[in-house]
Amino acid sequence: MRSTNEHINNLTHSDHISIARTYFHNKGYRVHSGLQFGCELVLYADDPGRVHSDFCVHVVTPDGKLDWRTIQTLVRSMPDLHKTLIIAHVKEVATIAIDPSRRYYVEELAMTTEHAPFRHKNVSKGVGMQLKK
Repeated sequence: MRSTNEHINNLTHSDHISIARTYFHNKGYRVHSGLQFGCELVLYADDPGRVHSDFCVHVVTPDGKLDWRTIQTLVRSMPDLHKTLIIAHVKEVATIAIDPSRRYYVEELAMTTEHAPFRHKNVSKGVGMQLKK
């Protein structure tokens, strides 16, 4: 019988990104590629034609290791991009879930600076809103 760690390590980084994409989509964000910002995902609180994204998401690799140089580079670039960095770590639920869509969960850690404040929408589900001018 495989342990939980063995199974989750069989997932690819693309699988982890897909799980994180679904997780943030279910939280009410519009999720797009973060390639232009050096991360895996970018989160929009509304239509990208109306607002700027407030969050860049870096998805932890399947082995669970973080490269400090990558994190340092991302953290240093966020104030210039006016974004908050979210580190997303995909984990497997310890108990067997009846619903396969609930087999994994995402732990998130937001890293913010005074230059990219954590802003809240006026609705209970969303976060952030930089309106385009």
